[in-house]
Amino acid sequence: MGLAASQARLLTITARMHDVEYAAQNIMNQKIDLATQEDAAYKDYCDALDAKKIQVAYNNGTATKYVDATFGNVCTYDETGNRKCQYALTDAQTGKMVVEQEVFENYRDYENDKYAFAWAMIGFLEGGDYSDFSWGDNWGGNVGINAGIGDEGANGHVLLLMTDAEEIVYNKHSDDSTLSAAYNEYNEALQTDDFKRQEEAVQNFRDLLYKNSAWKAEIYDAMRLDKTQDKETSISNCSYIDGFPDDFDDLTDKFDYYVRLFEGIQGSGGCISISDFAGGDTTDNDWFNGVVNSGRGILNMYNPNGPQKGWVETSVATSVNENYLQETIDEVDIKKAEAKYEHELNQIKKKDAKFDQDLQNLETERTALKQEMDSIKKVKDDNIERTFGIFS
Repeated sequence: MGLAASQARLLTITARMHDVEYAAQNIMNQKIDLATQEDAAYKDYCDALDAKKIQVAYNNGTATKYVDATFGNVCTYDETGNRKCQYALTDAQTGKMVVEQEVFENYRDYENDKYAFAWAMIGFLEGGDYSDFSWGDNWGGNVGINAGIGDEGANGHVLLLMTDAEEIVYNKHSDDSTLSAAYNEYNEALQTDDFKRQEEAVQNFRDLLYKNSAWKAEIYDAMRLDKTQDKETSISNCSYIDGFPDDFDDLTDKFDYYVRLFEGIQGSGGCISISDFAGGDTTDNDWFNGVVNSGRGILNMYNPNGPQKGWVETSVATSVNENYLQETIDEVDIKKAEAKYEHELNQIKKKDAKFDQDLQNLETERTALKQEMDSIKKVKDDNIERTFGIFS
């Protein structure tokens, strides 16, 4: 009976020893998982430390201030006038410039005339609320056509001609030798079938008009004339349409911005609306960072000076003082990441401490079981020796 009881107890202890060893092994595996979780938490923390966001410079009147870059505050007109540079985003796949919906629609309507496009962007809409650029009687022969459309010449060639407003200003300054020479070349070109010469002559003449800030302001003044009256009456009475500032100084920067944007769009082979490019995604700083850093969108900057005047490709990495783009670490995000890392690390340490305590308890139990097993084995051996010693 003693031997049987000892053997049964040994079997029970052995089974329990196996359970203890299995539980200890399971806890060790969980401790390894904790180490993996700690590594992952540390990696997330390091990624947060390395994460940077693109910012763009604004001048608040006293100092340069950098704000988080979004499509809206980088690639659209800045009503405050405080942004340091003019930027645009192009689609890396098509090369086309990414623009607001209004810009997209007006470029579609005025894609052969940068000045008509700019006028439309500040409110003078063809067939819209504020009349068009010309009187309906087409006074002046070739002058007076609807802006942005042009006049059909030989062989159906469509030539853009100057508008009534531009003609009015030219008549006031026809004694300017440079301007009159350009005007004469313009008229001479119209008598030929050399379309390239015609286009270059018209463009040169109109560029001279708009290059002079005073003349451009006078064009604006003529643009505001009420064209529901006949031309002579409107001009003599200075009858203006409602809804526009009297002083072009309030709009000249905006007008020039859209002229430059038009040139950029033409140089890019056209444009795509931001809604189509973004595909319905929000265009916040995270989106902007992702688009630029992934290479899906390419940043361009308008350079107003030097031999590289015009639109040039730029990036944060190649940014110089005149560019005013930078990448910076988000201190708020870093603090959030640090708090998250410390919280996760604290939770891991608590779990690890509990696992250590559980292992210690299992080891204590294993030691007790081992001692009991050794004791039972000794008693069993002594029993066997005494029982079978009778037969020796």
